[in-house]
Parts: sequence; C-alpha cells; structure tokens
Amino acid sequence: MTDWKRIREDFPVLKRIINGKPLVYLDSACMSLKPRPVLEAMNEYYEQFPACGGRSIHKLGEEASEAYSAARGKFARFMNAAHEEEVIWTRNATEALNIVGYCMKLPKGSKIITTSLEHHSGSLPFVERAKRDGHPIEIVQAQSDGTFDLEDWKKAIDTNTGLISVVHSSNVTGTVAPIKEIVEIAHDCGALVMCDDAQYAPHHPLDVQKMDVDFSSISVHKMCGPTGMGVLYGKEEHLTSMDMFMYGGDTVSDVKYENGVITPEYLPPPEKFEAGLQNYAGAIGAGAAAEYLQGIGMHEIEKHERSLLSVVLKELIDMDHVKIIGTDNINIKTGLATFIVDTVQSAHDVATFLNEEYSVMVRSGWHCVGPFHYQLGIEPTRGTARASFYLYNTMNDVETFLEGMRALIEASS
Repeated sequence: MTDWKRIREDFPVLKRIINGKPLVYLDSACMSLKPRPVLEAMNEYYEQFPACGGRSIHKLGEEASEAYSAARGKFARFMNAAHEEEVIWTRNATEALNIVGYCMKLPKGSKIITTSLEHHSGSLPFVERAKRDGHPIEIVQAQSDGTFDLEDWKKAIDTNTGLISVVHSSNVTGTVAPIKEIVEIAHDCGALVMCDDAQYAPHHPLDVQKMDVDFSSISVHKMCGPTGMGVLYGKEEHLTSMDMFMYGGDTVSDVKYENGVITPEYLPPPEKFEAGLQNYAGAIGAGAAAEYLQGIGMHEIEKHERSLLSVVLKELIDMDHVKIIGTDNINIKTGLATFIVDTVQSAHDVATFLNEEYSVMVRSGWHCVGPFHYQLGIEPTRGTARASFYLYNTMNDVETFLEGMRALIEASS
C-alpha cells in the first residue's frame, strides 16, 4: 500500500509555514511541486558534469551526453513511445503544439479541427495555421459539463480533414476526452490527431501507442519536473516528413560550402527539432520526474487523487452559493475542481481569502481557456476558481480547503 505521507517528505517546500499555518498547495494543474530525486538529478549535472552534451568528447562532455540520452529513454518508457527518437525535448507543451501546428504538411484546403475547451496553446497555433495557409477550420463545441458528444466529432471529421487538435484532460473541467474513439474516427477519414496531454500525463497512465495518437504534447513542470521543459511525441513517420521549426547547431550532419553556396545536410529526429544548446539539466530532471512517478505507479496516483476529489466534489456540491464547473463524474475526471462562488465578486476574491486566511493556494482566472468561459457566459472579471490535487496532497489538505470555503461563504453571505 502506498505511503502518501512518506511521499510528502520528498517535497521540501511542503515544510514551509506561511502566515503561521502549514502550506496547502492546491495549484498543481498550473505547476506541480518538485521532489528531491528531481532536484538531486539536476544538481548532479551542475555539480559533477556541467558540460555540453553531444559536442565535447572529454569526460564531462561524455557524462553529460550519457545522462541526456538516458533521460530521453526514461521519458519514452513513461509514455510508451515505440522509439526514443519519437521523444522531442521542447521548452514546454506550448512549443510542442506550435511545432505541429506550423510544421506539419497538410493537403491544400484540408480542414483543421479544434475545440471550445482547448487551452489557448491547443487552439491558437491551429487557428493561426488556418489563417496563414487558407485552411478551413471547425470548432467542436464541448458540452456545458466539459464532456464531448461523439456524434459531434463524427459530423465534424470528414475525408477532407487534415489535422485535429484536442485536449485529453481539460484544465478547467478536468474532464477526460474519449481520445481513443476520436482517433479512430479521425484515422478512418485519413486525418491526424494532435493530443494535448499537459493535464493528462501527470495524473493518469499514458500510452501513446495504445491511444494511437499521431502527436502528444506534455508540460514537464506539471509532472514533478523542472520548468522550461516540455515534450513533443510524434510518430516517427510524421516527424521525419515534417518541416523543421528552427535551424542551427546540432541539427546538421554536414554543412558544405562549394562555389559560394552553403548546403546543409540535416539530421533526422530528434536532432531535427532540437536546434542549439539544450537544457541538459532540464532534460535530466524530466527523466528523473518520469522515473519518480513510474516508481510510485500512475494507477496508484490516479486512484489517490480520485479518492480526494470524490470528497471535495460532494462537499462543494452541497455548499450553498457554490457552482461546480464541469462534470462530477470522477471516473472521467482528473483531480481538480473548478467552481464559482456567487456571493463574491470574482474568483480572485476566493483565491485571496483562502491564501490569506488559510494558506490554501488555488488558481483563479480563466486558466487560458477563454472560449469555454465565454461559452458558459462567465465574464472575464469574474473567472473561476480551481483547486487541483496531486500525489502529495492528503485528506488534511482537503479538510483545510473545505474549512476555508465554508468560512468564505459565511463571511460573504
């Protein structure tokens, strides 16, 4: 049986006392905390072999290269990629989504599809690609509880569809999309699927081969890893055929100069998409994070979060003046609860009260998902509050959060 209290000991920041109260961190959907094994792996790079990987042949360079390569393998195993070369290091999930949005070759006039539930990073690169190259674009509207009707996908996807960008788990509603079914519909029509796994990957077992997605994007900072690191997964054949995103050092096998002409010979993936000096410490930290989560078990993490969420949702639903955004079905939901309190002016007031009075840290605003808030008729000045849970949270955190919510409602009613 997993000892969740012991796991909390891996996260040094949780020992902090703020305003005389223990820190209760419920903003992991924005940024997860970092465990000691990740910090130690990154520090080892900086302290023991802080050199360029893949360039210098001296001892420190060799050690950096080995650690960098090993990290890619760890992440490939985490998401069950068929080949390590299908894992591309990026700065974040946003860059991964932009690479696909801008570099994937599409038939002229083919349709691009995205949804009203996307994070801005999951929709805007594809909206702009459609503008740039004259592709028609269609928006599949999520239902008001954050779920999708498969009939809407069947109507939208046709044989003229080239590319689909869809969020696997919403950072607002927490709802998990029926990716396998969407992919099957898409592939039957010859379309490719870009899956935004930034919220899904930290909380659920991720198997890109089983999902059969063409692309997947991940934010490492949401899964116990360092900031400034993301991952683009792509099937080998797609990565090979795509245009390059950046050009420069580490992308070439040779650059000839003959008769006044410079002629480059470019490397295949992953180097094709990793131009310039890389974030070696970040990649090493990403590999350590993937290994750390797998050591605990993604199924165990999923069950733990749902056990906390089930209590939170039940209590919030029973509270006067609180409205839950999204489904309350925890079987199709990642560990977060987004809500509105109608007795306060805005979600920022909720977050401020919880932070100042209880040292409970939640997110407030639009969570970079403006279209869905517009769809629900939620004004920009109001926004929504979001409490998100992770492997280091306990029932004590839940009880403190709920205590704070009751106090807020009593004070504002």
